[in-house]
Amino acid sequence: MPDTATLSQPILQIDAVTKEFDGTTAVDRVTLDVAEGEFVTLLGPSGCGKSTLLRMMAGFETPTSGRILMRGEDMSKDPAYEREIGLVFQNLALFPHMNVYDNVAFGLRARKRTEGLDRKVRDILALVGLEGFETRRTGQISGGQRQRVALARSLVTSPDVLLLDEPLSALDLKLRRQLQVELKRIQKETGITFIFVTHDQEEALSMSDRIAVMNAGRVEQFSSAVETYHHPQTRFVAQFVGETNLVEARAVSRDAVGAVLAVDGIDQPFSVPLVEGSGIGAGDSVWISIRPEYMTLGPNTDPAPTGPTLTGQVVSHSFSGSTVTYALDSAAGPLLAQVPFRAGEGHPFPNGETVQISWAADTTTVIPG
Repeated sequence: MPDTATLSQPILQIDAVTKEFDGTTAVDRVTLDVAEGEFVTLLGPSGCGKSTLLRMMAGFETPTSGRILMRGEDMSKDPAYEREIGLVFQNLALFPHMNVYDNVAFGLRARKRTEGLDRKVRDILALVGLEGFETRRTGQISGGQRQRVALARSLVTSPDVLLLDEPLSALDLKLRRQLQVELKRIQKETGITFIFVTHDQEEALSMSDRIAVMNAGRVEQFSSAVETYHHPQTRFVAQFVGETNLVEARAVSRDAVGAVLAVDGIDQPFSVPLVEGSGIGAGDSVWISIRPEYMTLGPNTDPAPTGPTLTGQVVSHSFSGSTVTYALDSAAGPLLAQVPFRAGEGHPFPNGETVQISWAADTTTVIPG
């Protein structure tokens, strides 16, 4: 990913954009800056506004208010055909009466960019792994290959930005994961800015330089994939992006680098780091987020480990190959703990057993109440 701090101007700017339909706000004052060469994902549940925002970037919808700028120029009211933007639809929208070659060449011919057309089409087909498929009709190739045709058709015109609206959602899991890797490779090789829409958290985490998590028309967090997962800024982000344990707590005291928290069921308050400018003060009610994989379980007879510790009871457990996930009941509320599965040991904690639950304090994310 490019160093956005060194760029004088992002390639794409979404400036306080709002979109209303018959009095209903679909996108609510969204502001995003996208750097050239970035892979950015708009992530959120159905109806959160991510596809509407993408359609405004593409020129299929006009913002009710706010601006969309490309390289500093306002294009909010420009028609779609005047924008140097490519689009891969969820339904692909390929031409069934055309072969693969003509589908890919369509955009170049429509824009009257016929100089060097054959070389461009063949180069892009090689890039997406479709050499030798030029004369096939789209009905004669697989779903994954059709996906590649749609991608090649959008890339061949060398757009400034490529928009992808849930293009992998109709594919089976194995093929989807394969194409995730291919999309990321192609994006890096071409250097084209990708803006990808999905509701799949794993897909967003595995592919993105940065993720904009959307909820009810707003962006709740815009950060790197690692930051989004490990340091969620809101309860919604913590719960939507992967599994997490959300526990109520109270800030007993606060200093320059962290806070001392009290949690029901934990005998001693414990210190946790805070991000700069968190605004949390002594006496505030907060939420803490701990990912299940950071939880440690042990027999209730073990000596208390370092870090926050409380007692719980196993409600159920589930096996997923490399891990076992335990659902637990505790004085702090229901919790999940994900621990490695060790062959030959089975499930060390049966349902109903009392266990000791702990985690390292520095794996705790504090979220304002």
